[in-house]
Amino acid sequence: MRHRGIIRSAPERTLFGLTKLRIVEIGIALLLTLAALLFVGLTVWAAEMARIEVADAWARPSIGEGTASAAYMTIANKSDTGDLLKSARTPRAKSVELHKSTMTADGVMQMRKVEGAIPIEAGESLVLQPHGTHLMLLGLEDALKAGEHLILTLEFANAGSVDVVVPVSANAPATTSANP
Repeated sequence: MRHRGIIRSAPERTLFGLTKLRIVEIGIALLLTLAALLFVGLTVWAAEMARIEVADAWARPSIGEGTASAAYMTIANKSDTGDLLKSARTPRAKSVELHKSTMTADGVMQMRKVEGAIPIEAGESLVLQPHGTHLMLLGLEDALKAGEHLILTLEFANAGSVDVVVPVSANAPATTSANP
């Protein structure tokens, strides 16, 4: 069989028998891999700079068709710098407020909204507990029932947003010292 005037030129081979195009493709792939590794490294470094750890989270079930509840947890600042708990939110409630309960001289428990942020010094923990500082979940869409979970997003000045899975329970987790 004869070839009918079709002439194909062989691709030009260069370094290690690779074409120039293939060398460029490999170079671009290496640069993209390096950029991805750098991005991951910087992300891990940033997370280490503002480390917040949350333990013993729980929320009380709401009463009946109640539209309010409270959430508790221990927030540890594992970074080398102080941070501020500025706010919290959940899709299940219209608002989440930081509250603090105190006992008056007359023996009456008062609960007040905390204005501003709550500081958490480097290496210290903030304990949100019944009869103390806690998160009030206001305007709940549906009643909270024991056994459910809700997602709370805590906003920190340095650490940014931290999502916490909060189980709903009538009692504090066994690992916490908070009294329900």
